[in-house]
Amino acid sequence: MKSKESILVLLFVLLTVRVWSQIGINTDAPTAMLDVNGNLRLREAEKCIEASCADSLLVRNSGGYVQTVSRDQVFNSSGRSYVSGTGVNTTIPLVAISGLTNWLKIVFDKELIDEHNDFNISNNTFTAPKDGIYEVYVQMKVSSLVSLDDLGVGIFVKKGSAVPTLIAEETYTNVTVLTAINVSPPTRRTQTMVALNAGDQLLFGVKTTLVSLNLLSGTSSLFTIHQIK
Repeated sequence: MKSKESILVLLFVLLTVRVWSQIGINTDAPTAMLDVNGNLRLREAEKCIEASCADSLLVRNSGGYVQTVSRDQVFNSSGRSYVSGTGVNTTIPLVAISGLTNWLKIVFDKELIDEHNDFNISNNTFTAPKDGIYEVYVQMKVSSLVSLDDLGVGIFVKKGSAVPTLIAEETYTNVTVLTAINVSPPTRRTQTMVALNAGDQLLFGVKTTLVSLNLLSGTSSLFTIHQIK
């Protein structure tokens, strides 16, 4: 008799689980196949050796849902900007920066990194895709210098239609001795960190009192932009 009762109880439990298909622990209204309302401690877990488990993480969102995602999904979910480029200027005339005296926009003709297309190579302007902190670097090197002329590089921020604001620069006056030996360094570089709002623009300029930089042969330049937050 007890055996029959045990079988009936077992069948009832199995049928109940099958009908409801959801089990709640510390909750009377489960919303998943297993709904745990409280802390969860897993003392031992089987190691996953399948290819789908490689390089993956177990994450939990604010709603308590747990899922497995790849490491790349976690690291790249923020869509941060990583941009770099180079330029060689021997014949291309530089463009004046509107509203600024003695500053010309540096021309970059090659992008090395730009995963999200945040830099426009046609107008040499970076547009911030989102609010954040950005680390910015620019460098320009010339193979020949003009005596007694200020030469420098700068980083500018442009907000909307406003005149670009200079936020970092390095400038030296080119000096020669004995009318033959140039003692000024051939490279100008500067860097900074800046808080940008989505839509703000970054551009790079070269400072000179010359009408044109055609007298500076073999000019090369590079820049990097890295969103750190």
